Amino acid sequence: MDTKGPNLETVKPFEFELKTKIKFGIGESSRLPIYLEELGYKKIGLVVDGHVEKNNQCIQLLNETVGSFDAQVYSYVGGEPTYEMLEQDRNFFEKDIDCIIGVGGGSVIDYAKGLALLLTNAPKPAIFYRGFPTNLNKPKPVIAIPTTAGTGSEVTYNAVFISSPDSKKLGINTKLNFPVLALLDPLLIQSCPKSVMISSGMDALTHAIESYGATKSNDVTRMFSVNAMELLLDNLKSIDSETNINVCVNLQLGAYLAGIALMNSGSGPAGAMSYILGAKFHIPHGLAGAVFLPHIVDYNVKHGFKYPTDMAPTVFDICNILDIPYNNLGKFGIQNDGDLKILLDGIETLQPAFDQNPVKFTVEDAKEIVKEMI
Repeated sequence: MDTKGPNLETVKPFEFELKTKIKFGIGESSRLPIYLEELGYKKIGLVVDGHVEKNNQCIQLLNETVGSFDAQVYSYVGGEPTYEMLEQDRNFFEKDIDCIIGVGGGSVIDYAKGLALLLTNAPKPAIFYRGFPTNLNKPKPVIAIPTTAGTGSEVTYNAVFISSPDSKKLGINTKLNFPVLALLDPLLIQSCPKSVMISSGMDALTHAIESYGATKSNDVTRMFSVNAMELLLDNLKSIDSETNINVCVNLQLGAYLAGIALMNSGSGPAGAMSYILGAKFHIPHGLAGAVFLPHIVDYNVKHGFKYPTDMAPTVFDICNILDIPYNNLGKFGIQNDGDLKILLDGIETLQPAFDQNPVKFTVEDAKEIVKEMI
């Protein structure tokens, strides 16, 4: 009997996880007090991006939450989070709080995850939990309310932190980190500065494209990757100083789908190399991956990998439209032999990440790409 779809010879075994409850919709964040009551949370910790004072929706959200609950508010203004920051702030919230809510971009949500874990795992320092820690106590529940469309942190278990002494991004990655709830409200995205919207959107596009090709990808993850790519490519070019709400809806949905795909399939060379630019040269994470993305896509196509569309010229075009300096790392301050050596030395450790690429890609291949970008 003929059957439709893949068969046992073409479908490889795979795993797939999706644990966070999502509430998606315009104005959804205003319903936070209702959801807190439903969950039985009364004593609340809030980690809030310190730059949301221009966002009326965020102001309303905070006023209603602080006014209705026993709430402590931590104003986050630290850029990308470090283990040292996390250790310093580990006791900011009282230990008997019911949950921690992260309101902001990926760094803020990651910080909420880190504080939630440290509150129930003491007294070892934050750096002790770097990597993929085991034998942990369950963290305080986390609710994620993203104000940018890009990282996917609202749906993943990863939480990225930098080790300041050696400027390495490591993270605290445990499946106990999954937020219990995420509120995706495009109104929170709409007032995001254009530069941040571009950086976060390109971060999501990197997730979508690299998760599609990752060696652990499968029919399910690619479904999310393809939908994310379509939404992001169609809407990134429409980012403006006053971005249309429909564009924000599509960017946020695309970022969410890309985060799901990335978590279940893994990333690729552009994502890995972005960590060096971020940790060593303080380049915003999304831009740090975006400058490498067209080169990686072009490399993969030239070595036989097939994307769902004619991806290489498409990615170069979107980078040109958004003024991503993919052939001029000098715009990021990487201008001399010393800067280049820092970048090349960082690449030396990335072969395990490169092995996730759909075609063979080595440290030497990465170095050749970087040298052409100076």
